Amino acid sequence: MFQRLILFFICGFFLVSCEFFQKKELSNDSVIDTVIDYNSVDVFPLFPKCDSIPSQEKQKICTQIKLSEHIYASLVSVNIITSKKVSDTLLITLNIDKTGKVTLSHINSSEFIQQQIPNLDSLIKSGINNLPILRPAIKRRMPVATEFTLPIVVKN
Repeated sequence: MFQRLILFFICGFFLVSCEFFQKKELSNDSVIDTVIDYNSVDVFPLFPKCDSIPSQEKQKICTQIKLSEHIYASLVSVNIITSKKVSDTLLITLNIDKTGKVTLSHINSSEFIQQQIPNLDSLIKSGINNLPILRPAIKRRMPVATEFTLPIVVKN
C-alpha cells in the first residue's frame, strides 16, 4: 500500500512538472529595441503656439520661425547704428533642457559684425532670456535636452 502511494505521488509529480521542462520562447511583442540613436529625437522642441500643427516637420519649422521672430523683435527694439552696411548671417546655438528652458550656448559671428555691432551678443542673450518656456523634445516618450543651431540674418 505504501509503495502504491509513493508511486502515485511520483506519477503525479511528473504529470504536473511537464511544463517546467518545456522550452520557453519570447513572443515577438516582447522584443526590446536596444539600438538608440542619440542624434535624433522623436518630437522636436515646440514653441507654445506651434503644438496645434498636425505635421511634425511643420511644427519644427514653426518653432524655428517663432524663435527667430522673438530674437528679431528683441533686436529691432534697440536702435542699432553701424558705420558700414551690414549683411551677414549669425549662427546661434541654443540648448533646450528637459523642462523646456532655452539657454544660449554659443554665437558664431564674423569679426566684421563684432566690430560694427559690439553689443550684439548681449542683445541676443537678453532676447533669448525673455523666451517663453518651450515644450521639450521627446525621445522614447521621455523629455530630453536638445541643442540646435538657428541662423539669424543681420541686415541694415
